[in-house]
Order: sequence, then structure tokens, then C-alpha cells
Amino acid sequence: MTYPRIDHCAFGQMTINEKTFSSDLIIDADGNVRDNWRRRKGHNLVPEDLGALLDQNPEKLIIGTGVSGRMSVAQSVMEACRARGITVEAHPTAEAARKFNEAAETGALVAAGFHLTC
Repeated sequence: MTYPRIDHCAFGQMTINEKTFSSDLIIDADGNVRDNWRRRKGHNLVPEDLGALLDQNPEKLIIGTGVSGRMSVAQSVMEACRARGITVEAHPTAEAARKFNEAAETGALVAAGFHLTC
């Protein structure tokens, strides 16, 4: 499996394999990048926002909580991941991008969701 590489991230944008995205995005466990990721409660991530990702059963899920880390992750997200045996990490987006690249390089089955602003 070859995952996309996150080249750069800044407020409101992320560059992956030299393509720049300007909306929140998801990287599926198969490496597919989907932009325009919307959450039901905006800046509060709940399990329903990750349904399709969780169904992919990645080994690891990386969550980017925004440049300043302002998107909150509900405890129920952590519990839903643990119940499926998925290791989950939530970090401000730049750190989450770094963690995603590291996980992808190790060959782990990894998925991610990134909030690109606040």
C-alpha cells in the first residue's frame, strides 16, 4: 500500500502529493483523499462523523484538530475506536500530519481526518 504524503499544511490548506486542498479532508485507509469533510456538530467530532472511516478498520486513526487544536474530540470517538481495536491519536493539524506520514511510512493501515482551520 502506498499512502499519499502530506507535503505541507497551514491555516486553511493542506498539500498532499503536490495537490493543495482548502477544505477539511479525510484520508481513507486505502489512501484515497476526500475533501469537503463536514461534521454534524462543526467543531466537535463525534463517532457519526467517522462512520465510513471506522468501517474500514484501520489499525490507526489520526485526527487533526485544527491549526490551533480547537476542534474537540468527543470521548465517544475514543471509545468507538478502542471498541474496534483502532489506535486513535488527536493532535493539532500540523502534528497530526507529521504523525500520519510517520505511520504511513511504517506500513501501518492508517486513516485520518483533518480540520484545516482554527
